[in-house]
Order: sequence, then structure tokens, then C-alpha cells
Amino acid sequence: MKKQASRFVVLFGCFIALFLLPGCDQSQESKDRQIVDKQQAHYAKTQPIPFYDYSIPRDILIQIYNVITQESRNTYTVIETVMGQTKFHGPSLGYGIPADVSVTNPLQPAFPRRLSNGEVIEQAEPNGVFSSKNTDGTWVLFIDDNGDITPVYTEHKVTTFPFAVKKDETGGWIRADKKKSSLTIKIKSNKGN
Repeated sequence: MKKQASRFVVLFGCFIALFLLPGCDQSQESKDRQIVDKQQAHYAKTQPIPFYDYSIPRDILIQIYNVITQESRNTYTVIETVMGQTKFHGPSLGYGIPADVSVTNPLQPAFPRRLSNGEVIEQAEPNGVFSSKNTDGTWVLFIDDNGDITPVYTEHKVTTFPFAVKKDETGGWIRADKKKSSLTIKIKSNKGN
């Protein structure tokens, strides 16, 4: 009976050591985190984050997403080197697509959810693709003289305009004509409109 009691005491002691004592860790990192949390709580009371009824940047981004995701608009795209040397330019359809976007999430959790340490897995953009932050490659849909749409892959810098452009005498790009832009944004003048 004494053996069982002593085993129980040893097991109970191991349980305490394994599961309760790590919570008592007062490392410098833990102390720093507590100070930062306290400071952030103070800021939240004295300088709360403002709440807005309307956001112009959000409205603009939604309008752009609606057009580039759901409509085929004529554009004009210029492909240049980082030094500004023009490699190609011409009529195009829509806006460039980064070469390494994905229709499925390329990031997956390394461990099952119950074992993860709060890892963050990116979500798809509103246009249904997973954006990348790692590429210079871009697919551009150029429009041939006969109307065919031809995908062109480039690793040069891509600028797409919602109107035709041409080079001016300084080497910069200017509007080539007075035709209406293929993409315009409506800005609300105030939140009451």
C-alpha cells in the first residue's frame, strides 16, 4: 500500500512539474511581453482606434476589384527594364497577372491544428486567387492586330494603363489620345452621399 502511495506521490509530482511549473516561467521575453501588453491596453483606453462609417480607400479598392475580376476592359501595357528601357508595349486586355499566383493555397499548416502554435495561413484574395510576394514574373494579355488575345510572360517591370499611351520627347509615357479611359472610379465626396 505504501508503494502505491509513493508511486502516486511521484506521478503527481511529475504531473505538477510537467504541466504547471512551465507557466511560472518569468523569462525576460515573458516580462517584456507583459509590459508591451500593459502599454497597449493603456493606449486602447486613452487613444482608442477610430471607427469610420465610410472608407474611401476601401471603396476604391472594391471598385477596382469588381472591374478587374468581373469585366474584360481594354488596357494598354508597357514592359520596361528596371532602367526604363522599353521592351514592348501595346493594346492589352485587363491587368497583368503575377506569374506565381495560385488558385489553391500553396501554404499548408505544418502540424495538425491541435498541435499548431497559432500559425497563420493566408487566405485567398477577393478575386479568388492566392497572391504571391515573391515574383517579378507577370502574364500580360496582349491584343494582336487581328484581335487574338496572346498571353506574354515577362520578368521585366509592367505598367498597365486604362488608356493608350505613347512616349513623349523626354522618354516618359503620356496619353496617346483623348478617348475615355476604360476604368474610372467614382469617389464619394463625403460619407453622407
